[in-house]
Amino acid sequence: MCKAARLAFTLVELLVTIAIIGILLGLLLPNLAAVQATAKAGAQSAILQSFGKGFVDFSTLDASGRLCTGAYDHMRDGDLTKIGWVADLVNGKYANPTKALDPVNRMRINEKFAEAAGSIVQSSLNNVRWRTNHTFRADGTAVTARADAIGSTYFGMTQTVWDDGYNTNFATTWQFSRGDNNITVDDEYSTNASSFDGSKSPLDGDGPLSTQILGDATLKTSADKIPLLGPARVVNNTEAAFAATGVNAVGTVNAFIDPTGRRQPAKVGDFVIESFCDGPMASVTTTANPYKTAEKVYDLCDIVPNCRAKITAIAGGKVMAGGFVNLLFADGSCRRINDTNGYGGPRGDSFIGPFRADMNPLTDNAVFDDGCYDEVRDDVYLGRMRTILTAGGGSAE
Repeated sequence: MCKAARLAFTLVELLVTIAIIGILLGLLLPNLAAVQATAKAGAQSAILQSFGKGFVDFSTLDASGRLCTGAYDHMRDGDLTKIGWVADLVNGKYANPTKALDPVNRMRINEKFAEAAGSIVQSSLNNVRWRTNHTFRADGTAVTARADAIGSTYFGMTQTVWDDGYNTNFATTWQFSRGDNNITVDDEYSTNASSFDGSKSPLDGDGPLSTQILGDATLKTSADKIPLLGPARVVNNTEAAFAATGVNAVGTVNAFIDPTGRRQPAKVGDFVIESFCDGPMASVTTTANPYKTAEKVYDLCDIVPNCRAKITAIAGGKVMAGGFVNLLFADGSCRRINDTNGYGGPRGDSFIGPFRADMNPLTDNAVFDDGCYDEVRDDVYLGRMRTILTAGGGSAE
């Protein structure tokens, strides 16, 4: 008995051991969080690079050398399982974007996937891309209205749109999926001024980025400065949020993903993810315009610098800012761009380059000032990519 007593821990020894373990955990946990954040940022970069390789491989087989067939936009561009950069990667067996989601972003479902599922309504059916092209539903009948192009009605009850990879939480730039805008001055997208297939639709640009464009003698920049893809910002409006009042929206998208109900990726309170950045909408303010003839420059407002970001108070609210973003560029490189400047002076503002006026994600215009230019000047080109050709313009025509 005495020997057993000598082998036992005393209460004091036990308490000291517990205290030491607590101290060690207190020292270790912050480091573990930093290591985890670094690992996720590295994984984000690796995913983007793999997509970039897929775009290059796709361009070698495309008759026009396009890096993609267009934006990921079911209603504007056409069936998201056939048209757009996500479909290009999946159908070419280059990647499965659903299985290669941005690990930094908790939100998983793209607004365009939710549209295709019939869960939310963001835009109307593009007549040019659907009805006049004689698109047919799974049962062989023609698509004549928006309701004919969504959910299992269109895709069929045995659809595997989610499993096959047709979803993403990354967003493309306008330069990548739309090209230069099609009006004679650099202004925001034409909003039907020169396009008959709808605002922000394919004819608002001169076509997806291609090797032909990158080799154009009138190209104003180099491939290593033309951004293609990055982590997407959430859609910040009540229509696109799976809010407490949106239980039916959650149920609709989950039932589309898995009619058996075993998997439910959408959660009440989650937001859906942006699909692509808008056209040239950022007004140049105090900077002597580095893009010369451009009246407005492209924004990256729907791509978010979410790596290692911290809560920051800006414009009477709080945002995750001061981190960095991994951006995929047209030369295939993926580089880190820091959120160091923008709204309110020399500090992160949760935007790369131009910021939305008054920090309102729903505003129609963005602002590009000295701080914004300093943030991207050596890495990202945000002006028109090619010279506007005019009659009598010479050999470049």
